[in-house]
Amino acid sequence: MLDRNVPRPWQGRTTLVFSLAAVALGLGNLFRLPWLIGEHGGGPFFFAYVVFLLLFTTPILMAEVMLGSFGRSSPLGSLRWAADQSGRSVQWQWLGVVQAGLALLMAVQLVLVTVWMLDRAVLMQSGEMAAASPQDFAADFVSTLQIDATEFWGVVGLLILAGVLAAIGPGLAMGVIGWLILPAIVVASIGLMRYSLDFGALREAEEFLLRRDRQDLDFGAVMAAFTSAAFTLGAGLGIGMAFGSRVPAGLQLARSVLASAVIDTLMLLLLALIIVPLLYAVNVEPTEGAAMVFVLLPYAFGNLPLGEVYGALFFGVTAAAGFAALVALLEPAVMMLRRELEWPRWLSALIVVALVWLLTLVIASEQAQLLHQLDGWLALLLPVSFLLVTIFVGWRMPR
Repeated sequence: MLDRNVPRPWQGRTTLVFSLAAVALGLGNLFRLPWLIGEHGGGPFFFAYVVFLLLFTTPILMAEVMLGSFGRSSPLGSLRWAADQSGRSVQWQWLGVVQAGLALLMAVQLVLVTVWMLDRAVLMQSGEMAAASPQDFAADFVSTLQIDATEFWGVVGLLILAGVLAAIGPGLAMGVIGWLILPAIVVASIGLMRYSLDFGALREAEEFLLRRDRQDLDFGAVMAAFTSAAFTLGAGLGIGMAFGSRVPAGLQLARSVLASAVIDTLMLLLLALIIVPLLYAVNVEPTEGAAMVFVLLPYAFGNLPLGEVYGALFFGVTAAAGFAALVALLEPAVMMLRRELEWPRWLSALIVVALVWLLTLVIASEQAQLLHQLDGWLALLLPVSFLLVTIFVGWRMPR
């Protein structure tokens, strides 16, 4: 029987698969992966990425979902239960607190990125930048970065909406993510793919994405593939344990997690086939980071037929994926306050959202420097979280 703490578990595997896949799209490499594939040798790099995804990140997420399904509690409570049942030190429970803290740090980063996506969607829909130059788009984006976060309505509005879903409960929130947001992303991506086939430079994109230069697959490329695979599924952030606590008994969790990884990988390939041809259609090569996402892509859409419509659709879809991941990132901390301190869920959600908002204000005041530092902290701390989960499940828990 299910623990009494889970009166309304999810009713099947599909909700878990769709929810994990939608969150992975928001957390993953929607924009970095297309550039990295071409930069590091095409096929060999993507093969290394898939190997790391299937042999490293997916098993860790499987372990976290299983811990949540056994513990039927927050990440802290599930780890405490697992340690107690295994005859190990309950100090392992604090790994759940660390993971929830990392999730909130990533939520801060994701809030800003998602708001910038919404800003690009509004800009494209307005038609004000039709046929503008890359310099014009860069200047507009710089002006967006300089807006004080307290004046940026999108930050507050996004957090309020995410907080409302968190306060209602994970069942409804994950249902919205899995059954509304993910299908919307898939349908919109198919439409964007047809647009890219009509107006994109397919030959140049094929040469860029399918290069097979193994000399490019050096140590740096392997580490880039490893980092990309590590970030994309949200392992090490407590999301797996939070989701796992809601699944029905007897569900084949390993297959569910693997299915979400496959969906995420296929969607990343689809997005690569959308982005790269459109950039080459306006004689622009993909580059890394914010320049490609917030300057070059809007420039490509703004200088192609019907680009304003499809550009608004593209950035709206990516913002929806970011919002789905944001809701999931709040859940481990909300669940800990709800389960461990027995606070009402609405109060727990309010406190977590307020904390993320305050951290966002701090980061936004020094965006370029602190965002770079935050990315570095996450790149350092997430592998530590992976390692601790691996040690606990692989060497401390009995078979």
